[in-house]
Amino acid sequence: MSTWQEKNAALLASLAETPNPDVRGGRIMRYLCDAGREYRFTLYERYVLQTESVSYERQAWLQPGWPRRVDISDLIKLLNLKMMALLFQEKEAAEMWDAWGLEAYQLNQEKRPHYILDDYLTYLRAERNPEALAKLLAARRSRRRPFDKGPYHDEYYPGEQCAYEELLLQGRFFQAEDKKIRSEIEELLVELYLLQE
Repeated sequence: MSTWQEKNAALLASLAETPNPDVRGGRIMRYLCDAGREYRFTLYERYVLQTESVSYERQAWLQPGWPRRVDISDLIKLLNLKMMALLFQEKEAAEMWDAWGLEAYQLNQEKRPHYILDDYLTYLRAERNPEALAKLLAARRSRRRPFDKGPYHDEYYPGEQCAYEELLLQGRFFQAEDKKIRSEIEELLVELYLLQE
């Protein structure tokens, strides 16, 4: 078993091996899964690391050298990150996720019936729409999965850790003490920012 610093160093080394932003985003996600089991990231630590991963994925959608297609799972990630930004009371981040969600929706190439895709723009702006939040919450709580291929919004961050729909419906938000980041994550974030420069 390696230390947290060793896991961070291994992640950074693996990111330096490739210029491909989609691969980099995937490696950050794998780190979140692997290191997260051992170190129990807080909801906010997962949020900031998820942000880094999705930022790389977005580069792959937009840059012609990395022809990655946008699909429903990408729309879900952006929707969920926007709702979490609202809960963390990060207005500018929520506006960014909203803009990225709209951008991804326009680039989406996966065309099939799906509860998120069928009304994505309404869900993306659900903070002003209790009915849309209630529908998302009902989908989260339902045992019935009408779309065989999924994906479902509760399968992505924050997953079962946080039913953001319920908190937004109740008008409950996270406070500053919920946004603490441990030094190991702060150091990793600095290195990730430097790597993107």
